Order: sequence, then structure tokens, then C-alpha cells
Amino acid sequence: MKREDILDAVEKATSVAKDKTVVLVGDFCLDVYYHINSADLEPSLETGLMVRRVNKLKDSLGGAGNVFANLCALGFGNVVPVGVIGKDMFGFEMQRLMQEWLPSSKPLYVQPNDWTTPAYMKPILDGKEQERIDTGLGNTITEETVDILLSEIGKALKSADVVLINQQLEGSIYTDRFIEGINKFIIENPQIPFIVDARTIQHRFHGVWHKLNTHELAGECGIELDPMKSELPIDELKALMERYYKQVGDKMIVSRGEYGATAYDGNLFATAEGIAFMCELDTVGAGDSFFSGFALAMAADLTLEEALNIGNGVSGVTVQKLHQTGTATPEELKTLLEKCDYTYNADAKPYMVTEPFNAEIVTDWSLIEARPAIEYAVFDHDGTISVLREGWEEVMEACMIDAITGGKEVDLKILEDIRVTCRKLITKSTGIQTINQMVLLCDIIKDYGIVPDKEIKTIQEYKAIYNAALMDHIHHRLQLVEEGLLDPKEATVAGSIAFLKALAENGVKVYLASGTDTDDVRHEAELLGYAEFFTGGIFGSVGDVNNDPKRQVLSQIIEKEAVDTRKLAIFGDGPVEMRVAHDNGALAFGVLSNEVRRYGRNESKHARLLHAGADILVPDFLEYRKIVPFLLNKQS
Repeated sequence: MKREDILDAVEKATSVAKDKTVVLVGDFCLDVYYHINSADLEPSLETGLMVRRVNKLKDSLGGAGNVFANLCALGFGNVVPVGVIGKDMFGFEMQRLMQEWLPSSKPLYVQPNDWTTPAYMKPILDGKEQERIDTGLGNTITEETVDILLSEIGKALKSADVVLINQQLEGSIYTDRFIEGINKFIIENPQIPFIVDARTIQHRFHGVWHKLNTHELAGECGIELDPMKSELPIDELKALMERYYKQVGDKMIVSRGEYGATAYDGNLFATAEGIAFMCELDTVGAGDSFFSGFALAMAADLTLEEALNIGNGVSGVTVQKLHQTGTATPEELKTLLEKCDYTYNADAKPYMVTEPFNAEIVTDWSLIEARPAIEYAVFDHDGTISVLREGWEEVMEACMIDAITGGKEVDLKILEDIRVTCRKLITKSTGIQTINQMVLLCDIIKDYGIVPDKEIKTIQEYKAIYNAALMDHIHHRLQLVEEGLLDPKEATVAGSIAFLKALAENGVKVYLASGTDTDDVRHEAELLGYAEFFTGGIFGSVGDVNNDPKRQVLSQIIEKEAVDTRKLAIFGDGPVEMRVAHDNGALAFGVLSNEVRRYGRNESKHARLLHAGADILVPDFLEYRKIVPFLLNKQS
């Protein structure tokens, strides 16, 4: 779906939410977070054991409670919760939180005996979740409670627009008689969509929408997937979905994380692309959020594709909220979907060709061939043309680690965790402005909590520290070029200078767009002898977090020059330029450059360029004599 169509669907759904009623049956739980700093650990005078001082205590609704909070946040006017809590402090706290969300909501049933409210107590040490303590795992529901719950469901169905069934725990409320009662309601109310998200009893509900993830689907089909393998190729996934449909005869939705979601109604498949993020994510509760967004769309009678995209959007908002089972408001949902990056080509099967030049083809070749001759070209700089800054990732990683730890010695396990976090950030954010990378860095510094808030520097200060370290790193290379001891060709991706020259000589208007500061980019382009080929101009970062140079250049081309984007090609080794091309209909030319050798493929760049929307992947520009005629539609 196009972005504007998804936003229209969100507007339709959220505008009618206040008039809709959702019945939510499930395991209502409480999440309790204890934030602890390792620096505050000290031995107890009484026992000698280490005391962990909690400097921040926070609780939130979990399980079906999290679904309840998400439904309320999305604007449902009436949410009818059906579940059980115990006569204990966690139960009272859960009721209080639910009343805060929706004062008109009917309280959960309190079973006075043999029931402890399920609660997950989660210590957060130095920003990272530790082993948790759970309560409420050995409950026994009485027959009287089952009767009361079924009665509540029956009454609520008279005005229900959608029914959600959530199962988190073994046993709990889901006795044989309770499940039979729900199945009877499903048969008697075919006009109401019932959606089930159950961990262990999914197959026991009939005539419903089954909400699953890939591993759950495989498990329902008797297949155990590798726990480290989070995804299946789309053809294997669809085969499993068809197999499950034959088993149960019901429709299903399968959430696929970063690769989106797929649904099957027995006849047709529907899909939604996943959302790509650069920040650290907390996926706890993401399934509940998707569940809630999908339910909103179903209650509003939207299409299946629209429902998948709204579900993705809601979970996309909440996974960015760390150490909490977060919620998404309509405003947050719209803001995300207006600006988010999508994961493209999740199910593409690229193939290698040797003609008209050596490349890996992602998009249908006939569509690429059918494009008109290009008249405009936008190039990323570092890693696409220049390799002067080769090794910048290691420099940035060292600076980030120092910033997060404040230069202090930390536990080796925590240090390694910080290192992994920094590498992930750098990999995901390659190609964006340095200043924006520093914004992401500051979020991580605050999350780890090692550096006191008052000592955290500004994004400008962190950028200055990194730039100084980087300039130290490349100073020798710059000096060699300036003194004529290093040929500019030896400091650029193979064939890139000749490629730029050939495009410019053939009348293509060429632009340079970099996340590096403008003055530095211009100086290096002049030093290496190709500044003159950028007839459209040289653009770099100006320190504005809201002003991405690559998007700015594209906007200038489209708006000021009224260019047909089919006549535009964008070249780069980072995901940002690929997404800019894909989102605007330009040809996305990914460069898998090996910045050490200057030629040949760097496989570490493959996945990020592919999933950012690349149409063609090449290792370098050594075959520029073949690539230029192809782009100009002059191939023989």
C-alpha cells in the first residue's frame, strides 16, 4: 500500500473508534520494573548479602492488560474486559491502572481463593533487563467463576463490534468448559469477528481469526524451527499457512517482525511491509500492540491489507518504548506512519547477471529495462565514491563506547553489551547525518544510566568529539593526497571518478549528497579532483537534525526542476539513499563497496541495501563503460 493510503486507513479507523465496542477475554497480568544501578550495590549490615537499591519503580499492564491499555489508547469508546485477578496488592494495582485508562470500564472479577494475580517482576540493572520473578502461575479457576465469565461475555456480545481472546498462561481461565462456551458464542455470532492470540491453545478455537508469529505457526503444524532463525522465506511461510488452514479451516494473520505481516483467508494472501528502525527496540508486548491495531481496523470494517498495516504501525510505536509494555495513541501512530522507513524486498530473490554488466538484480529486470534514460543522478559520498574515511565505523564505535561509559571502567559483560549495541546502531544508521547518529547515541547513554544526567553532553559536543577523532584517523591519507604522494584514484571506489566524468559529459545533472558536514565534503571532492562533475551541486550536513541532505536534494530536484523520477538514479552504499530512491520512484543503485580494497563486494552491506529497497547491486564502477550506456538507453 502507498503511504498516503495507509494514513487514510488510520484516519478512518481512529475516527470511529469512540463508537466501537471490543470485548477482551484473557489473562490479565502486571509488569513491575525495578530500575537499579550497579554503582548503588552495597552489602546488608544484617545479612552480608548484596542490597540492590531501586532508584525507580514503575508498573504497567501486561498480557491481556497490555491489550486493554492499547485498545484504550487507540480510542475505543467501550472496552469490556473479561478476566480474573486475586485479592492481593497486584490485583488492586491492576484495577487502579485499568480505571485510569477507562473509568467507565467494568472491573475484573476477583476470585477470593486459589488465585494470585499474575505479575512479572523485572529488575533493570544498568539499563538491561535481568532474570525476572513471576507470580500467579499455579492458579485454579472455580466452576462458579467460569459461569460468571461466560455470563459476562454473553451480555457484552449484544453490542460487540469485535472480540479478542488472549491466552498467556498455562491453565488460568481456559478450562475445557470455558473454551467450549466461547466456541458456542462464536457459532451463534457469525457477524462478529473473533480474533485469537493464544500461546498454547490456539487450535482449540474454531471459526476465528488466528493471530500467530512464524514460530507459533510452525509449532501448530508440528514443526520446530531453529530458535535463532526468526524468519522463513515467503514461499515456505505461505505453504505453512495453507497447511494450517487445512487443519483448522480458519483465517489467520502471521506477524513477521521487521518483515511485516501476512494474512490468509483461505483464498487470498495479503501482506504489509515491515517497519525499519535505527534505535534500540523492546519487543515485549509487540504482539499485543499488533493485535490491538488489527482489531481496531476490523471493528472499523477496513480491508485486510489496511488492518495489517495498522497493526504493524501500532506495534512500531510501542517497540520503541523501552522497559515498558507501551501503548500507541492515534497521534503517535500517525506520526510514525508519516515518516517511518519500511523494510523492502523482504521476500525478494536477487539473482546475478553478467549482461549488460556484472550486477545482482533485485527488481524485475523488465521494469528496470523499461525505464527511460536517466537525466539526473544523486550520489552518496563516503563509501560510494571516496574511501578516505574508511574505518570511520571503528572510530565512531570507540567514541560511542567512551560516551556511554563516561570513560569509566565497567563490567566486561556490560562493556560487550554496549559494544554490540553501538555496532547495531552504526550499521542501521549508516548514511544518515552524523548529528542524527548523535541523537541516537544520547538515547542509549540515558538508557544505560552509567553517566549521570547532568554530565551528558549535547549532541553537538558528541559530534565534535567524533569528528576530531575521525580527522586524526584520516589525517595521514589527506596529507598524502595533498602532497601528491597518493593518486586520487587510490582513494576512491574503483571506476567512480571515470563514471562521474562520463555521466557529466553525457549531460546528466549530477548531485552529491552526504551526511558529512558540507565544508568537509566539498573540500574532499575538490582534493580528489571530481567536484567539477557535480553539476547539480554538493550538499552535506548543516547540523540540522530535521534536514537530511539526501532528502533535501531529492526534494529540490523534484520540486524545483519538476523531474520525472523515472529519469533519476540514486547511488549509494547506505540504506538512506536506497529508501529515498525507492520511496520516490527513482532507480536505487546499491554499491556493495569494499572500502579497503576499493573494488569487489563487501557482503556486510548486502542485507541493509537489499532491505532498504535497492533495485540493482554492484560492487564498484569498474564496468562504467557498460553501465553508462545502459543508463542512457544507448546499449547496443
